[in-house]
Amino acid sequence: MGDYLLVTPAFNERDGLPALIETVEAQTVRPALWVVVDDGSTDGSKEWLGDAAKSRPWLAILASPEAAQEYLGAHIARIKRWGYQQAERLAEERGVDWAYCATLDADISLPADHYERLIGELQRNPSLGVVSSVVHSRTPDGVVIESFQRNDLPRGGTQFFRREALDAIGGLPPWPGYDGAANVKCRLAGWELKLLPDLVAVQERETATRYGAAAGYARKGRYAWFLGHHPALIAARAAAYTLKGSPTAGLHFTKAWLGEAVRNRPRCPDPAVRRYYGHERLQEYLKSANRFVR
Repeated sequence: MGDYLLVTPAFNERDGLPALIETVEAQTVRPALWVVVDDGSTDGSKEWLGDAAKSRPWLAILASPEAAQEYLGAHIARIKRWGYQQAERLAEERGVDWAYCATLDADISLPADHYERLIGELQRNPSLGVVSSVVHSRTPDGVVIESFQRNDLPRGGTQFFRREALDAIGGLPPWPGYDGAANVKCRLAGWELKLLPDLVAVQERETATRYGAAAGYARKGRYAWFLGHHPALIAARAAAYTLKGSPTAGLHFTKAWLGEAVRNRPRCPDPAVRRYYGHERLQEYLKSANRFVR
């Protein structure tokens, strides 16, 4: 069906690594090469992965090229970008002819036909550049949250690129909000995007809550400033986060965004990405609201 490269960053994920290996080994179409980048784990993750790789020639364990100042944000974007570059290098050394490249976050479990389905979508539509599954989140009490996700915005945790699309944007952007920026850059380069609503992956912790919900929503606010979201969208997102069930979520999100604005923090260096988030994304939501009202 076409070989693909898989990249996973991992930091102190020892307890979940057996399930991660299992979810990839169970795939009906397994990756030609899977690069796991250990990001300075202190819980034995790297050692366990090294042992697992001995019996799996398609699994390569690499050490992160930089120390983590903040595990998420721009750091994890650079680690994923570097992981893609190393996967390409190893594929060339091993003579692997690949057509697709994918991200898989270390805390996500997949249905067995996950990559077979994604590859099938790309093969059926030559204009399609990026696809993904829907990603639902599991709360501490075991409840799976089914949040709204747009069908034209692939999710970062399972983002799956056609090789030509990734080449067209110069690789994964090394910025905060890299997954959304990659979607935008691919769209601006002429590629179509698709999320498969009936293909569900499950994240074992709620998105952006690794260091607590407050820090997670604050991080979303900083990302929104960096990418250039219109203030009207900031207000709408804050309201949506609050209504979602966390009374303070919107507050943490807005406070972080305002803090970045007051300090005039740097924004995305790509003006086309900023223009999309500042204007075109707002127009998309206004059109959607108008259709809903009508």
